[in-house]
Amino acid sequence: MSRLRVTICRVEEEGESEQTTEVARFDLAETDLARVAPGTGLDVLEATTQQTGQAILRRLLQAQWETADAAAVAAQRRSSPPSDLAGRREG
Repeated sequence: MSRLRVTICRVEEEGESEQTTEVARFDLAETDLARVAPGTGLDVLEATTQQTGQAILRRLLQAQWETADAAAVAAQRRSSPPSDLAGRREG
């Protein structure tokens, strides 16, 4: 038996090599058309495809936002060195 799977990976490029890290995995459910009411097979497939596609895109965008957020935080930290908060509290 075979199935379809969509995998989202983060690819880190270091020189000539690539390091991949799996972010998410989606196994696509099989649709048993014998269990679907006659005349609705394509509607069921379309609805399932739309739901799965939205879940995949949601996770992909979430991973993209996490990467962008981490980069923005790192840039802000580099541009704003930590201050001596302990010295301010005592003074």
